[in-house]
Amino acid sequence: MIEPNMATMLSYIFTDFTIEKKRLQSILTHAVNESFNSISVDGSESTSDTVVALSSNQIESEENDLAEFESAILEICQGLASDIVRNGEGTSHVMRIDISNYPGSDQEARMLGRSIANSALLKCAIAGNDPNTGRLASAIGSFLGRLEDAGTIESKTTNMIIKLGGRTIFKNGKFVLEGDDVENELSQHMIDAQLGEQDEYPKHQRCVEIGIDFGTSTKDDSGECGNVTVLGSDLTAEYVSVNADYRS
Repeated sequence: MIEPNMATMLSYIFTDFTIEKKRLQSILTHAVNESFNSISVDGSESTSDTVVALSSNQIESEENDLAEFESAILEICQGLASDIVRNGEGTSHVMRIDISNYPGSDQEARMLGRSIANSALLKCAIAGNDPNTGRLASAIGSFLGRLEDAGTIESKTTNMIIKLGGRTIFKNGKFVLEGDDVENELSQHMIDAQLGEQDEYPKHQRCVEIGIDFGTSTKDDSGECGNVTVLGSDLTAEYVSVNADYRS
């Protein structure tokens, strides 16, 4: 059960840095949105979710120290969130979904990222090292179709570029795929990102890289433009086995 808000986890962060409670809460909220609330293993939310930051206020600080402190909190939260996905039940691939220039808020862009990460068909394809670009496009279209009419979808996706493993696979409203060599390249990207049997955890930090750029001219009426990163995992036979055999 790993899905925001937040995931099945209890996280406690301790610091001696002197900081006001409201400021610490604001920094933590931002970090959680960019980390624990930006991951999904199976789309199942939990009732046991907590992130707490506590300060002893033992070390004096100055205003110009806050930026470094905020960066450190974000780095800690993102590292822990990434480890949760890599340690997910049956996980053999981690997807990193970068969404940029989404014509809406970061929250809406994050919802799109989580919708892609939770697409069962896409997750299965990635588990099999199958670069099924149609399933990726379908996951994007399914999300937008639930929110918008056809005309609005077309206007939002006019400048959309989709990349897989750093290679452009969709541009100018159509797929950009040239033969078996491209398919083999994309499949190899997934193979390289696969988490095999290992004695040490984790063996590597590589991900199946998915990029979706809606173009710089696609801001919504409010002027907002969403830019987020979401982590997800594939769906393997081991995940099914673990949860089918589980007894409470």
